[in-house]
Amino acid sequence: MNPVDLLGKIIEISHSNLDLSSRLSAILNIISQDMQFEEVLVYTLDKDKRLTCRFMNPKSILFKMLNQYRCHVGEGIIGSVAQKRTPQYFSIKDISPRFGCLFYPELDGLLENYRTFSFLPLADDSYIYGVLVLCSVSKESLQGPERILLSILSREIGGILRSFELLLSSKKRISELAMLSELGKVLISNVEPHELIKNIALIIAKSLNATFVTIKLEYVLLKLDSQRFTYGIIDSSIQDYIEQLEQSAVKLLRPASLRNSALDQFEGTFKFTLYSAPIASKNRVLGTITICGEKTTQPHILEEDGQYIINTIANYISSGLENTLLNTRLRDVVRELTDAQKRLIEQEKFRSLGEMTANIAHEIKNPLVIIGGFTKRLAKRTHHEPTEDKYINIILKEVDRLETILNEILNYVRESPSLADECNISDFLDEILYLLSTDNSWEQIEIAKDFDPTLPAIPCDSQQLKQVFINILMNAHEAMQGRGKITITTKLVSYNNQPFLSVSLTDTGGGISPGILDNVFNPFFTTKEKGTGLGLAISHKIIANHHGHIDVENILGKGVTFTVYLPLKNNSTKEEFL
Repeated sequence: MNPVDLLGKIIEISHSNLDLSSRLSAILNIISQDMQFEEVLVYTLDKDKRLTCRFMNPKSILFKMLNQYRCHVGEGIIGSVAQKRTPQYFSIKDISPRFGCLFYPELDGLLENYRTFSFLPLADDSYIYGVLVLCSVSKESLQGPERILLSILSREIGGILRSFELLLSSKKRISELAMLSELGKVLISNVEPHELIKNIALIIAKSLNATFVTIKLEYVLLKLDSQRFTYGIIDSSIQDYIEQLEQSAVKLLRPASLRNSALDQFEGTFKFTLYSAPIASKNRVLGTITICGEKTTQPHILEEDGQYIINTIANYISSGLENTLLNTRLRDVVRELTDAQKRLIEQEKFRSLGEMTANIAHEIKNPLVIIGGFTKRLAKRTHHEPTEDKYINIILKEVDRLETILNEILNYVRESPSLADECNISDFLDEILYLLSTDNSWEQIEIAKDFDPTLPAIPCDSQQLKQVFINILMNAHEAMQGRGKITITTKLVSYNNQPFLSVSLTDTGGGISPGILDNVFNPFFTTKEKGTGLGLAISHKIIANHHGHIDVENILGKGVTFTVYLPLKNNSTKEEFL
């Protein structure tokens, strides 16, 4: 063995571009062959201050057994060398039968095959990175030059581990900075809250290569479809423990994991590393973030730095998340105030117009009553010419039509009553459909119902709401000319982050001409020969008085869908940031 050649080969491999495992495997193989050691093993010191046998020469026999156990610093010969940072050499005569470690009972009967044992710290002036273990079958003892050479080699291997650790640390920090930069861009964007939180989970999961990231809002900031947002798939084996871990993080007001929570008894049985941290701002918990990484043979970033990483992320997004949600809530409040202002202006216009219209309607109605009354007296007289009878009937019909128009105008300008009733919309619609089905003209109309049975009751004026649905159904009947299909669907939906009950009524009447679609809710607009143009206008006003709205979806040649949106009982966000 030429020490200079040996060092030259090892230094060449040490400075190559091979990955860490390949470099160490090659170096340990050279030491095994050139220095006649049958076992050349490297223990690395992990973040939790425990030593793990991670690298070996290709012909190692002991590695599979030693790799199963991890020892603490100060425990046994290996732990003692790591603690004191001084090499130890033994022969078969003075070696401890279990390396001084109680976790290695399988060594019984194996150590007699070796003659010498060497344990050297892999360290520099500041840090310990692991322990180099060498076992020889042929050597009776190690001479001074060999010990010096092994000392040099151990420092070189320690340098490789140190360089790899620095490189890995740099990559981690760069990855963290890139992740925080991406999170910063999302947090200052103007996306909606649910998209914002989804994007946060996505960025964190991809940056950390996490199995899943789930964010749960504890504080009901906004009426969102869900208070939990998850990227990835949550394994069923840990589903039940996530909520407990989140509760622990909220209670402790610091990151929690399976290792430091009440769930630590389960940590060894999981193939995952799980951390949860509170998202807190101004002494208030906004929610929690939970990150899961799968355990592998190589240390995962969450296994080593999970506590630090999740705490950094939670602190970084807390203020930004609160500001974003505050801005969103502020936009909602401004929009609500703007809408309220518009409604007040419109109501004032309608009030003035209503007063004028009501006065005019009453003035017109009085002469109509007189005309109708005298015409009915004339109709009772017996001797009329056929032409006179025809004229009298025309007068009576037109008087009735004018009275109907006046009544609809008065209904349109009438002040809205309070919503004193509670309506179960499914029962309400069934009652209307039953009334309509008794008319023979509805015999060839097919009614398809898709009602959500879990819908809650809503505040309403039952008589006015009945008028809305009857108007829409009668329009559908006329559009289909008494023959076709009407589909009615009820469900819960979210509109502007508020919960609404929706009722969709779809007919097969061929649709509405696109040129007149924008006018269907305008008063006095009609395409019917004898229509007043007030049916849909009154319906629109009634729904607006219920703080809802009506949408129209038109498919020309097929049919029209009118969707009525009615708010639930608590449709406004009562919980504010203070």
